[in-house]
Amino acid sequence: MIHLCGLLLSALLVSHQISVAQCKADPGGQKDSTSAFAKCLGKVPAGDILVPYGQYKISGTIVLNRNQNLIGMGSKASVLKCESTNSPCIVAADVAGGVNNYSVSQIENLGVEGPGSSNASIGIYLGGDPAGIISAKNSFADSVNLVAVRVLGFNHGVQWGNNAYVNKIVRSLIFENEVGLYAPPGLKNSGEAISISDSTIFNNKSNGIEDHANFEWMIQGSSFDYNTTAIQFYGSVIHAVNCHFEQNRAQVFFQPWGNASLSIRDSEILIQASEGPGEKDDKYILSIWPQALNLVVDNVSIWSNHAVRYFMRMQANVTGTVTNLHGNGNRKIGAFSDTAAKTALKQSEAF
Repeated sequence: MIHLCGLLLSALLVSHQISVAQCKADPGGQKDSTSAFAKCLGKVPAGDILVPYGQYKISGTIVLNRNQNLIGMGSKASVLKCESTNSPCIVAADVAGGVNNYSVSQIENLGVEGPGSSNASIGIYLGGDPAGIISAKNSFADSVNLVAVRVLGFNHGVQWGNNAYVNKIVRSLIFENEVGLYAPPGLKNSGEAISISDSTIFNNKSNGIEDHANFEWMIQGSSFDYNTTAIQFYGSVIHAVNCHFEQNRAQVFFQPWGNASLSIRDSEILIQASEGPGEKDDKYILSIWPQALNLVVDNVSIWSNHAVRYFMRMQANVTGTVTNLHGNGNRKIGAFSDTAAKTALKQSEAF
């Protein structure tokens, strides 16, 4: 009886877990493994799809639902070599059960490498496509999370669609894309409590985060290094705590538009411009464009190896507080703002 129970338990476990090796995926990267991944995903509608050590050629799109986990052996061990220049490598989306599915799934311990950033490629796409091309408009990707992944070499590293919210990016690297994390305009039912923790968004050619969809970002213990702009956002809410922001070019760190909110607490801003004409005199760290910004900056270290004219450029109304700034960079920032403070903004005594 004990032996029989063991066999039944083994069969049950196998039914909820499969390796892409069982579906003839090629870890040597010679054969296209797109169909092999699709076959395994079809065999396990809810459970783990394991990706053993290897580099897997993916010419099309791998589609997961919210009940499936795509799990590798490590972000440098199990690598998807994605070749498409005009479609996502991975889509996490489904319509089964709609908003009442309430499942949690993840892409974990996996490398997702693209064909380059000068095209229309996407590393990971979450949710429904408003145009209905990538996925059905009413597809959901709530609570689909990225854990210990590397996403590099795409036009958009991770892109959101409709019905994608409470997504967590944990211990991950998003780099060498045109834009690291991208939320386009016109999305529906997306963007609630998007969380980034213990991750690094770096070396993206344009923006680390580019959000046109009024998302709410919760960022903890993460680094934004050497992107052209760390965060560009339109009417969004950004909360950053215990983070590190670093640039090596004369660029702004934060670029809000519309009616937005930005909170930076207990963090560090490191301004390290490279040598060269025009690179030793940054104009400002924060550039604010119409319409209005609610700003809270508290207990932030600013370190600079060169002159900075202003902490912020005010092209819109700004309210909030900027307090407890410190670090040797404060002695090299010429002024708090490029205009007289005409708002209810409380300035730090550091300026």
